[in-house]
Amino acid sequence: MKPILSLLLIVFVSFTCNFVQADEPHDRPAPQNVGGIDAKDSGTITGIIRFKGQKPEVKAITEMSGFPFCKQCYKDGELPLHEDFVFGKNGNDDTLANVLVYVSKGLEGKTFDPPKKSVVLDQIGCVYVPHVVAVMTGQTLEIRNSDATLHNVMVTPRHNQPFNVGMPMKDQTMEKVFKQPELKMKFECFMHRWMNAYVHVLPNPFFAVTGDDGTFTIKGLPPGEYEISVVQESSLFLPTPATATVKIGANETKKQDFTYSPAGQH
Repeated sequence: MKPILSLLLIVFVSFTCNFVQADEPHDRPAPQNVGGIDAKDSGTITGIIRFKGQKPEVKAITEMSGFPFCKQCYKDGELPLHEDFVFGKNGNDDTLANVLVYVSKGLEGKTFDPPKKSVVLDQIGCVYVPHVVAVMTGQTLEIRNSDATLHNVMVTPRHNQPFNVGMPMKDQTMEKVFKQPELKMKFECFMHRWMNAYVHVLPNPFFAVTGDDGTFTIKGLPPGEYEISVVQESSLFLPTPATATVKIGANETKKQDFTYSPAGQH
């Protein structure tokens, strides 16, 4: 980058940091814990992703302290937490958020139109929100910048086209459509290196991403037998079962739970 351009960029970022309102409200993207399609005489799979065992420490994003704009987005100096793992509760049980649940086998030979509604990945308070999203091939991912500071969206996929795009303006958006299925596509920000998110690209619309209570619902499945798989970003945890086979009929709902635990307990 040329010196004059670099200086202008620094001045721009400093300017926005000095004048932004830290407590400005944002519309947060909708959760994806309910997925699938609306279809007649179809089946539904629902369940909970639980966690059992010793929890690792969830740490604050202390790297944010050196960035005035980012720090002022959080009142009383309480910095947000890293989201490599997000634990919640469902009754008396611990649960895991941000787990992708999807149909991995059983839909071979069937085709489905991508959902017309876009999936939103926002940048709010110098973090990606949500931390994990999923789209179908051909579905639009809308990437937003709700911060009045520069973010730089960097992605280096294995099966899709890489991109590296600066988003300097508040409320700026861009749209991306991915042609190839790909799990755990990592989004980063060159300006704020702690910022990361995962985008899963699936070949069909039958998937969901768990919320804090660990629940998921996948609806609209044609009657049949399916393999259900789960993905959580950390290699510290493993699921039981690793995959599940579910046979479902028309207008039937089946429940299938998974339990993650530390890898050393397997």
